[in-house]
Amino acid sequence: MTRRKFPRVKAGWAVEYRQVSDKEFEQSSVSGLAVDISGGGICLETKEEMASGTMVAIDLHSPDFDAPILALAKVVWCKKRLFSDVYDVGAEFLWSGWGDSAAQSKIVEYVRQRLPKGAEKEG
Repeated sequence: MTRRKFPRVKAGWAVEYRQVSDKEFEQSSVSGLAVDISGGGICLETKEEMASGTMVAIDLHSPDFDAPILALAKVVWCKKRLFSDVYDVGAEFLWSGWGDSAAQSKIVEYVRQRLPKGAEKEG
């Protein structure tokens, strides 16, 4: 069994994202939903399939933070939901912030505060 480095919690936050490549940065952002989040990554609900390794610029809006969280992430997996046109996309944060270097620490603390007692040690 693989253990996660960071525990995760359900999010349900609005997300705007853009795929990033060596050649281009998509002009317009696409709206999605953050299904869950951890200090190390995010699961997005999207209407489009994304290949593993795709780089994504994310603008995450949460009522729990004073400002939007900006992140650069790499898609690790993508799964189409059964009987749906929706995809769940797992992405690993490569960088996150909003003008200060403590953004990832704030996400980790947010998750930690919402975990049931004793769950922090679980994968």
